[in-house]
Amino acid sequence: MAMAWMCLLGPSPGGARAIALHGHRPVVLVSPGVAVPREVAAHAERVVFCPITDQEAVGAAVEGLIAELGPPRLVLSFTEYAQEVCARIATGLGLPSVSPAAAARARDKAAMRRLLADTPYAWRYAAGTADEVAAAVRGEPDGVAWVVKPADGAGSMGVSALRSHAELAQWQAEVTAAAEADGTAPAGKGACRYIAEHLAGGPEFSVEAVSAAGRHRVLAITAKQSTGSPGFVETGHMVPAPLAESDAGRLREAVCCVLDRLEISYGASHTELRLDPVHGPVVIETHTRVGGDCIPELVELATGQDQYERAVAGLLGTAPALTAAPLAPGAAISFVLPPACGTLTAVALTPADDVLRWDFERRPGDGLSALNSSEDRVGYAIAVGRTAVEAMENAAKATAGVCLQVTAP
Repeated sequence: MAMAWMCLLGPSPGGARAIALHGHRPVVLVSPGVAVPREVAAHAERVVFCPITDQEAVGAAVEGLIAELGPPRLVLSFTEYAQEVCARIATGLGLPSVSPAAAARARDKAAMRRLLADTPYAWRYAAGTADEVAAAVRGEPDGVAWVVKPADGAGSMGVSALRSHAELAQWQAEVTAAAEADGTAPAGKGACRYIAEHLAGGPEFSVEAVSAAGRHRVLAITAKQSTGSPGFVETGHMVPAPLAESDAGRLREAVCCVLDRLEISYGASHTELRLDPVHGPVVIETHTRVGGDCIPELVELATGQDQYERAVAGLLGTAPALTAAPLAPGAAISFVLPPACGTLTAVALTPADDVLRWDFERRPGDGLSALNSSEDRVGYAIAVGRTAVEAMENAAKATAGVCLQVTAP
């Protein structure tokens, strides 16, 4: 008798739990060398190691599993870099999924901008190689502020603010030198591609949603904190965003427009925006997955809705398997940032009220570097409160009290 199973690309604890909640056994595909969390192993029927961004390897692994276990009910992924492969495998098997084209468009920020060109959410941008982007930026007056980043990037990696032609020249020299060092220098097929956009003003948010058969449901709006220019590394999030309902409605409308234009008809999505005081909602990027930085956990704490589980329910066309009351009206995460470059020798913290949990990705003996991306953060605290603002205050107070001892390199 065939087993009721689903194929999960990437060791996502939330994804494995959601599959189990819907009465199926997750078979988890994991790239070699990637650790498998205990929560995933606890739910998994088995773990298969193969490179999950390689369609041929994943296809062969799934074919072998089908021969042994029968056809899967779903093939899904909550991992950024496996989205396109997952979509191709799922649709090839005739299973409900975001389409491969939609997954590709979501990862290509320039493609998203083109699709929004005739909407209220159009925004000035330039895309191409470093030289092509630089030429477009130089075509506007010196002093116009731009943000430039890899066209398919994530996690605040490679994000730079350019406020003058002099800063543009410095950025161009740096990325050209880096390309020459890793062998992608020629402005051809292998060259890195970038997108530069006018710098939007106003606070930043993300909208956490689930789509099923082309219908979109917003679960929550997250207020985001970052270092700002030049790197825009995220330092905290709170749910629900403290917004007037009229502004929340504008953000929801913008996200539904983006999802429709990209033809994202199934699955979880995470869309980042700014609420510019002049232009209104400015879409920064969208992803066919849940947000990072524990945002789905914040959503569940503050709303009772599990975005992973809702995404699986939408793909199955069934009612949610999990209904729970919110733990608190507000939830937040605050990150511990590196105080200096060097070797971390000791960590000390003080227990704090309303902090649900701590996590440290850096431990004594590990190296600390300058804060250039989210990968450079040290750890975090998650807290709750009577409001999202109070939760953020609790989390920020806790992380501000962390003492890190660092030995200079």
